[in-house]
Amino acid sequence: FRHSNKQNLTFGAGNITHLQLYFPNMSGNFQLLIKQDGTGSRTITGSYKVYEYDETPATGGSSVVVWAGGSAPTLTTDANHVDILSFYWDDDNQTCYGVATLDFQF
Repeated sequence: FRHSNKQNLTFGAGNITHLQLYFPNMSGNFQLLIKQDGTGSRTITGSYKVYEYDETPATGGSSVVVWAGGSAPTLTTDANHVDILSFYWDDDNQTCYGVATLDFQF
């Protein structure tokens, strides 16, 4: 997100262990579109790690995304379906808040 507030990711041949999110040196709203490939069943198995603009882990608040409801969402695993993750990056407190909108179907 250091260069744009909107990014997209299409799963490839497997799961993602940890998703690393890099934020700019300013607060803002950011969106990540995650699409399953044609096979589906892909997941993010670990945490959503948060980094500052200089590529160091966020230190003031949390080094991982703070999710609405207290835990990371369960992503849609159907082939070619899309989830959108929305983040608010609070640069002053170095905390990233996340919510998910799940299961857009084509």
